[in-house]
Amino acid sequence: MNNRRKAGPARLAVLLIGLSVFACRRVPESRPAPATTTPTAATKTDASGRKVLYWYDPMAPGSKFDRPGKSPFMDMELVPKYADEETAGGNAPSAAAVRLSPEAIRATGIATVSVTRGSVSNEIRAVGTIEIDETRQVRVSARVGGRLEKLFADFTGQRVEKGAPLYEIYSPDLVATEREYLLALENRRRLAEASADDVRGADDLVAAARERLHLWGIGPGQVAELERTGQPELRLLYRSPIAGTVLQKMAVEGQYVAEGTELYLLADLSSVWLVARVYEHELGGLRAGQPVEATVSALPGRSFRGRIAFIDPVLDRDTRSARVRIALPNPSGSLKPGMYADARLEFPTAAALVIPRSALIDTGARRIVYVEVEPNVFRARDVVAGTRSGDSVAVLSGLKEGERVVAAANFFVDSQAQLSSGSSIQWSGALDVREPTAEPSKETTP
Repeated sequence: MNNRRKAGPARLAVLLIGLSVFACRRVPESRPAPATTTPTAATKTDASGRKVLYWYDPMAPGSKFDRPGKSPFMDMELVPKYADEETAGGNAPSAAAVRLSPEAIRATGIATVSVTRGSVSNEIRAVGTIEIDETRQVRVSARVGGRLEKLFADFTGQRVEKGAPLYEIYSPDLVATEREYLLALENRRRLAEASADDVRGADDLVAAARERLHLWGIGPGQVAELERTGQPELRLLYRSPIAGTVLQKMAVEGQYVAEGTELYLLADLSSVWLVARVYEHELGGLRAGQPVEATVSALPGRSFRGRIAFIDPVLDRDTRSARVRIALPNPSGSLKPGMYADARLEFPTAAALVIPRSALIDTGARRIVYVEVEPNVFRARDVVAGTRSGDSVAVLSGLKEGERVVAAANFFVDSQAQLSSGSSIQWSGALDVREPTAEPSKETTP
């Protein structure tokens, strides 16, 4: 009975050893044998006579095989790596060509476009607010001290026309000056038959009294009415100097005011300013007089055309931007000060070579595009980029008209160039095919 209990664990151990030996046996696969070492010299040539170092899967650039065939990872042909595509110097990437199979191009969605000649419209977008045109503001002050008898513009926001009544005032000083003017006129009539010196003195008195009335804001029409009636006006009327809107009212009826007291702030809102903030790097292309299109969220579907009136000469140190004042016509009064607005400033540039923006790889230090030098073969080329607008970018040098550049999946082409040249180790070896060496099995007898 004890012998049976001891034999049970022994048989179980033998069974487990047999299963492990069976699991370690590798099922042979019909795929190319991987390169166990990185070749240092070309040992094979293809049909074109070019020396081949190894073959690799474009979708797994870290893999290396000693012979062509189907990829074990994807159902596509392996791509040869030629000796003349190796990196110059071993570290820095050269302008080696990247050759991809048609299957890899279709699988990754690589697309090329032709380099064309045209003009790129430089567009600047900025945000700002609608403000009052400072050149169209007027402050109305009391021209003479006295008591405000009547305010015709008696609330803020009221619209007034040019020459419309604003207020009436009673001023003892003004009434006294009117009486002096009437007396001077009477004195000149009496001295009409007197000597020339007396007539000249009477004319001087009339002119001095009239000038004082003009300085106190009495217009020619009111002076003519005073001469016609011969009676001083106890309540003199003052009219609006402009057509506009009452922004501020600083007086009430019956108030006594001194000369120079501010009564109204008027503004002509038929033209307003859009004060936009434009960043430092965008200011170089702006000039006074350039056209601008503006939109406001309060009026969807409508746009307003204007022109740059002034660019501030001083930059804001905190925001690295300058204020740009854009004059916008506002005959209907739809644009109200305080509204937020979007400005679009667009002006064409000189003719240049144009490529899609997606074709340009900007590393910060370099700007690169991949050119299709022959079918399915791509080579990196440094370019000098110019103005960018929307989906297009101007190229100042580095390309020729008619050449085809990679406009889609160019980052995949760039990764193939880096991985195949050895300049990037991010994925190097990550996809190498490593097959374990089969160890000879040891037979165990139970």
